[in-house]
Amino acid sequence: MAIHQPKGTSTMAKKHTRNKNSVTDLYVTETGLLTDNLDFDENNGNGKFQDLNKMEFRSDRQKEFWELISKKEITLCSGPAGTGKSYISLAKALQIFSKERRIYKKIIVVKPVVEADEKLGYLPGSVEEKLEPYVYSTKYILEKILGKARIDNLFLKGKLEVMALAYMRGINIDNAIVVCEEAQNMTPKQMKTLLTRIGENSKFIISGDHEQSDRYRKPTDSGLYFAMNKLKNIPDIGIIEFEQSDIVRNPIIGKILERFNGDIE
Repeated sequence: MAIHQPKGTSTMAKKHTRNKNSVTDLYVTETGLLTDNLDFDENNGNGKFQDLNKMEFRSDRQKEFWELISKKEITLCSGPAGTGKSYISLAKALQIFSKERRIYKKIIVVKPVVEADEKLGYLPGSVEEKLEPYVYSTKYILEKILGKARIDNLFLKGKLEVMALAYMRGINIDNAIVVCEEAQNMTPKQMKTLLTRIGENSKFIISGDHEQSDRYRKPTDSGLYFAMNKLKNIPDIGIIEFEQSDIVRNPIIGKILERFNGDIE
């Protein structure tokens, strides 16, 4: 993507006179972050973050997943830990949102509220506050991609939103990108509810790991497995599966999974 840069402007952060608090055109930070209309404060963050238009894929499957999301209205993905499913899902959602702001007005994060073998008990506060522990890992990755200040700004402006599955029935999701993670913890009924919320000009990215369900002993009972098998060969739905050989986070993860898989109920 070409960088719009008036004469006399360096490649450092540009100054804007229209709104001193936000960037309304293409924005290039001193560290090379390339963004487009994400309403970032010019003073937010000094770290080196992901260039959304120059992804460096660490496996062929990551690139395939990235491109599939572009082409399909709904993308379903499964794979083991460490393959980059969440990173690719969220980075792609941010990239599409930044490039197509006339179509997509927000990114909605959805996660099933299921605890990983440890009960938190009653959680006080609003719905958003109750969901905070469950979406912590998602926010962590978002902040890794663009920095905490920028992500907080998107939440503050309502352009990033967390939604509970329990409150989705009866609504249509229009002009939004939905990123659903940990879908192996969804029931088939919840998956049906989520998928049928898609409205006009929306894109759904749904991922999970069949082998890490906190709800089902059999991976084949989950909503993710159900959907990936029932929705094959539908033109507007993309399906992709990562393998253990696609693990890129740390090679030791593959060795751990080889020993653990099949022995834990």
